[in-house]
Amino acid sequence: MDNLKIFNNYVNKFDLSDTNIARKFYHSLRVSDNSFNIANSLNLNENDKNLTKFIGLTHDIGRFLQWKIYETFEDRKSIDHALLSVQILFDKNIGFLIAKDDQQIVQRAIFNHNKYKLAECLNERELLFAKILRDADKLDLLYLLGEKEIVLDEDNSEVTDVISEKFWKCQEINTLDCRTLTDKILFKMAFVFDLNFKWSFERLEKEKLLDNFYNNLKYKNKYKKYYEHVKEYIASKKISL
Repeated sequence: MDNLKIFNNYVNKFDLSDTNIARKFYHSLRVSDNSFNIANSLNLNENDKNLTKFIGLTHDIGRFLQWKIYETFEDRKSIDHALLSVQILFDKNIGFLIAKDDQQIVQRAIFNHNKYKLAECLNERELLFAKILRDADKLDLLYLLGEKEIVLDEDNSEVTDVISEKFWKCQEINTLDCRTLTDKILFKMAFVFDLNFKWSFERLEKEKLLDNFYNNLKYKNKYKKYYEHVKEYIASKKISL
């Protein structure tokens, strides 16, 4: 049995009629495809391309159990879903087929995908796979925001200073620093600042992922200057990468 069938068998233990479970299932498939496409654009060998595809497929496998137990996807209110994903992946009773030489790459890429910063202990090869996954994941989260499958609460709250400072410096934002609903909007928009590969920026523009997200916002005028700042950043990265 291949890993895709093992993944599907595992997910089928959960209620796919639940929109929260279904959304994570399809998210996993798209992140897998994104990961493969990034790897392909980098001319990685077939083994590495397939490995990125597997990592993308299983990066959120802990989400299904997280929702079943806690009925939330908020890690701070439940459990670190990346850690749970790693634990499930290496559960011998489930039976995923992971080559010994690839196990640490898989573990470290998935464990780091939801962290504010990548761990400093990653070697060059581990760093590559971790960055591919982070790009693939963030691209699909922006897609979900554009499709209104993730709807963010909005109000007229102000942006806090620490969020504003990081945003104008084109730095990714730590969710722990968010204090207002407006901060949380900019936290999502700042996903773009963590993208690493040319394919990611091309996909971002081709599919209008940022534009669709922005157009769904209720208070567009409030975010216009931030949106334009990100668009300028994207243009600069398309030239430099």
